[in-house]
Amino acid sequence: MTDADDGADGPTTYGGLSPVDALALVGNETRAGILFALSNARGSEGDPPVLSFSELRERVAPDVPSSQFNYHLQELVGQYVERRDGSTPDGDLATLHDDRGAGYALRSEGTFLTRLVRAGTYTGPRTRGPIPIGVDCYFCGDPLALEYANWIAEVQCDDCEHVYDHNLAPPGVLADDPAVTLAQVAAFNRAHRLAFARGSCPLCGHRVTASFVDPASTSYPRPDHREVLVHRGCAHCGHLDYLTVGERLLADPAVVSFCWTHGEDVTTERLWDLPFVMTDDAVTVRDREPWQVALSLDRAGDRLEVVLDDDVTVVERTRN
Repeated sequence: MTDADDGADGPTTYGGLSPVDALALVGNETRAGILFALSNARGSEGDPPVLSFSELRERVAPDVPSSQFNYHLQELVGQYVERRDGSTPDGDLATLHDDRGAGYALRSEGTFLTRLVRAGTYTGPRTRGPIPIGVDCYFCGDPLALEYANWIAEVQCDDCEHVYDHNLAPPGVLADDPAVTLAQVAAFNRAHRLAFARGSCPLCGHRVTASFVDPASTSYPRPDHREVLVHRGCAHCGHLDYLTVGERLLADPAVVSFCWTHGEDVTTERLWDLPFVMTDDAVTVRDREPWQVALSLDRAGDRLEVVLDDDVTVVERTRN
């Protein structure tokens, strides 16, 4: 047992293993091959396939002795793989169908693990860009562009060096057509940020914490022209992000309604195209101990003000 293995008192998977032991199970080429053979057999449509022992062995390691292959397969059963007898599932509540024949299929944990690894694979160039995004820097007016490398999608002004985006994005966002890459990055970033804004970790679904922070105190790339950011952190999986105040309030019903009234659909616009999301021009820090921050939107003589308290919770909405 390692320091990272919490033992009986720590978290366990549905298979009853510690996180370290669960990962250790896959530390073998044959076992990894079994998981991906079952994953590849499914593709992106239909029910999870059931493969017989002989089918699995033929696809993964036909030269490995049957007894040795069976040993590795059985090590995965109960954690990542389920054994089916053609009538009823072996206890995996996530299995909805019991008429797919006898053999072996991925459990929910195996499906999630293989999908996570597949999400990080790619073909073609490892880097993309610069791809112009059709927006000028809100601080200096220089044209902005997207660049992608090493799982990071970044939009940074070449002139004033302000960073608008520096986010993890899986290679699945990449495409041969730069316009498609740009659209997929924008859609991924939006979904990711909105999940955090709503208080849900986009990776594991756990409730996330929220706090206001000074950009100067973060590890976010410099320089940063904003006065305040919203930190969201997941205690369950360790995922975190920094949002602008505008991003935190992007799904707020008062903000959505106000903008819609004035011809702006903030539910579909790219984040880069929304000045109140990309800058602090509409933000006022009223206090820091404790924090109180307001976002004010003005459109054609109409004004909406939304106030957040130290817990980053909306405590006031005023429209006049």
